[in-house]
Amino acid sequence: MRIFDLISMTMRNLLRRKARTLLTMTGVVVGTCAIVVMISLGLAMTKAMEESLAQMGDLTQITIQNYGSSKDKPKLNDDALKQIQQIENVVAVTPFANVPNMNMSIVSGRNDRYKMQLYNVMGVYPEALSYFGYKTREGELLTASATPKKTANIMFGSESVYEFEDTKRSWRNNRISAVPDEKGNLPDPFVNPMKDKIVMKLESQEQDDKGDPKYPTITRDVHVTGVLESNPSLGWETSYYCFMDIRELQQLYKEYKRVNKIKTDPNNSYSGNDGLENYTQVKVKVSDIDAVSSVDEAIKAMGFETYSLESVREPMQKQMQQQQLFLGSLAAISLLVAAIGITNTMIMSIYERTREIGVMKVLGCKVANIREVFLMEAGLIGFCGGLAGVGVSLAISKLLNYLATNGSLNGENGNFLSGLMGGIGSMAMGSELSIIPGWLMISAIVFATIIGLVSGFYPANRAVKISALEAIKHE
Repeated sequence: MRIFDLISMTMRNLLRRKARTLLTMTGVVVGTCAIVVMISLGLAMTKAMEESLAQMGDLTQITIQNYGSSKDKPKLNDDALKQIQQIENVVAVTPFANVPNMNMSIVSGRNDRYKMQLYNVMGVYPEALSYFGYKTREGELLTASATPKKTANIMFGSESVYEFEDTKRSWRNNRISAVPDEKGNLPDPFVNPMKDKIVMKLESQEQDDKGDPKYPTITRDVHVTGVLESNPSLGWETSYYCFMDIRELQQLYKEYKRVNKIKTDPNNSYSGNDGLENYTQVKVKVSDIDAVSSVDEAIKAMGFETYSLESVREPMQKQMQQQQLFLGSLAAISLLVAAIGITNTMIMSIYERTREIGVMKVLGCKVANIREVFLMEAGLIGFCGGLAGVGVSLAISKLLNYLATNGSLNGENGNFLSGLMGGIGSMAMGSELSIIPGWLMISAIVFATIIGLVSGFYPANRAVKISALEAIKHE
């Protein structure tokens, strides 16, 4: 029997009992719709959770913390960072190190009128910054120093340009606040770091008998590469920190110790070091959210303490999965009922078409063709029901998203949406409540078709076992 004949016979058989076929298909529509909608709610909850966590920081970033010292504790130095860089799925690594014991400042203007203390200078690997999402509003990101030895490369945070003080004014009004005016425009700072000449000074912290600095001041011309764009998700350092190449900062500190005759205590691993070699904080960028856990475990295996939003995300994700499993199980019950309905319809069809089956066998129709007819009928019911179920699901999804966007699901107390999404509803307000991606639609249709085929397998086998002679005698 040709495939065209099989399809033609299948369509005629289904249309012969339109009402029964439609009712059976309705069960598949309801089951498919229930599963798709439930999964779409789960996908929306996951997206809302990740958006909420993203506001707290980068989900693909791991922070290594290395406070305290002991002989057994591994050193978090450049060699260790090279090993971490080699871990699979690690994109970039950089220390975040400052020098609290170095009296560093930058000055500008006539007679060094404007001055800013660099308490917040941070040493990093310049080549890693772009991977962490740092962007500039002016100029370029910090680069490895290629300037003359007497020049220091610095990158400013978005608000740190307002840290300059006017030494000619009283302390009450010697700074400009970064507060926008009525039109949203920020005031101009005392110093334009991209245009004005800036000099770095490393001054002695000790004084002689006359009250003057005990040791000579180290000076460097400053080359400002750029000013960062503020990004709360990356932390407040994009606003208030200044950045330097860690290797350049290390060289400055070595010269500062030499000029100021600072000696290192060999019995104290941090004396004279201040986290510039055995870093107290390192940040690691991972290629994908799903790889954060494995990278985190690999770093901990090296003996370091870590922190990432994965520790928050993982238990929340498990809770989401449990909720999705529960919702999916409820939806699967309706699809199971639909499968039973398909089986019942096909068995009834066998009783009604017993004589037809006998005639087909007498005329020499292959047993496989008879089985294919019944399987195709069951599969077509599943396919059409799945297709219609996906269409209904899309309509329900749009309706839910419309109501969520307009706040109609909150009611007076705002509890309905939160309860519906397991406590994540408040995060999702103003965003999508239901998400149906393409892969979910295709999977739902394929799954419904498979359910139909499986449901029709028993009736099809029963049909091929009917005796041809008895079938012909059947009225």
